[in-house]
Amino acid sequence: MMNKLSIKKKLLVYGFLIQLSILIVFSFSLHKALEISTLDKVESTLKVIILDIADDILEHDDIEDLKDFDEEKEYKFEPLYIRLLKIDTKIESIKSIKFPKDIKKDFNTLKKYNTDTIIFEVQEPYIISRLKFELNNIDYIVEVATTNDTLNSTLENLLYILLFIIPIILIFATLGGYFLIYKSLSPIAKIIKDLKNIHAMDLSKRLEITNNNNDEIYILTKEINSLLTRLELSFEKISQFSSDASHELKTPLTIIRGEIEISLRKDRSSLEYKETLNNCLDEVLIIQQTIDDLLFLAKSKNHLEDIEREIYVDELILEAGKELESFAKIKNINIKYEINEATHISGHSKLLKIALKNIIKNAIIFSYKDSNVTIKNYSNEEYIIINVKDRGIGISLNEQKKVFEKFYRTDKSRNKDSGGTGLGLAISKKIIDMHNAKIVITSEEGNGTEVEILFPKS
Repeated sequence: MMNKLSIKKKLLVYGFLIQLSILIVFSFSLHKALEISTLDKVESTLKVIILDIADDILEHDDIEDLKDFDEEKEYKFEPLYIRLLKIDTKIESIKSIKFPKDIKKDFNTLKKYNTDTIIFEVQEPYIISRLKFELNNIDYIVEVATTNDTLNSTLENLLYILLFIIPIILIFATLGGYFLIYKSLSPIAKIIKDLKNIHAMDLSKRLEITNNNNDEIYILTKEINSLLTRLELSFEKISQFSSDASHELKTPLTIIRGEIEISLRKDRSSLEYKETLNNCLDEVLIIQQTIDDLLFLAKSKNHLEDIEREIYVDELILEAGKELESFAKIKNINIKYEINEATHISGHSKLLKIALKNIIKNAIIFSYKDSNVTIKNYSNEEYIIINVKDRGIGISLNEQKKVFEKFYRTDKSRNKDSGGTGLGLAISKKIIDMHNAKIVITSEEGNGTEVEILFPKS
């Protein structure tokens, strides 16, 4: 039942129950404390009276000469019952003032009382005090009793007061609690209202920050705005990625369809059909490469399995460069190696070779004809570094941060003669990140680009 209530109502119910519990415990404690206090007061009065009576008795040698007890008038304490008992072989009542007959007395119990010790006993509805003393070698007991009317009256009055006050306290406390809850949660209600106006088609809206008190509402609003910013960026990237991926896959399919349609318009020679199939095969390979790259980038794994210890950097550079020398020769580019030292790193050799080949391939594609692409390695105090440098068209400062985005190309107008999918550097960046390394690009338009992969020595 409680699960169906709103937070405001839950807080109100919980607050009411907590306040009710506290008031019940407080009332019980007050009732008990007042009962004990009143009982102590009655017993203290009885103690004073019984000592006064005992002093009067001890002043007379002859009990028979003892006058009637007048302590009730003297102390103005009503009702007051007094009795003097003689304890010998039996219990004998010597004097008595209105002493109730229903108060029980046991000879053996009274005989065991210690001399000059006041004993209190409760026999509903009476409170009795007894004092045993010795006179002329005979034991006597003075009994002073009263009813618990005073105690009951006091507790009854307290009960009436509590029954009147507790509901009033609960009403005002509940109203105050409702005001505090409403006031505290009103910013949450506003946040919910504002959030309903934000949808996936327009994530540019933000929640209004009404205060800067660094309280929980301010922190919540700030974090929601931060979340909306991240969502907006993610949606933009997804939208751009979908658009680019659609374009990248649509273009080769369009080319394949065009090649086939042209071939089917009339009968052609086997050489022409072969050329058409070769063109279609090239486009299929591009589609396959694009899909493979997309699948690699979509993997959620950010850690490496089967890490090979001690990958030698010089061997990694030579293997990656040798596999691209034929491609460089077609582009009229020379690959030069500057192996400065034999260093090793920990990582996955196949993945690192893919990352390095993508970087070298980009350097070859964007280099001027008859220029050099230089690959070298060196180290400093913190890093082991692989450096790839070309003499080519370079990358503008505004585009250097974007080159690692999927499907991004620095030259939007260039065709696909390079055979690239726009995913090579994105894949390289992911592999390098998986190795806890970093990649740095330094470039100047018209003067070439320098790419460094920094592997931390630690």
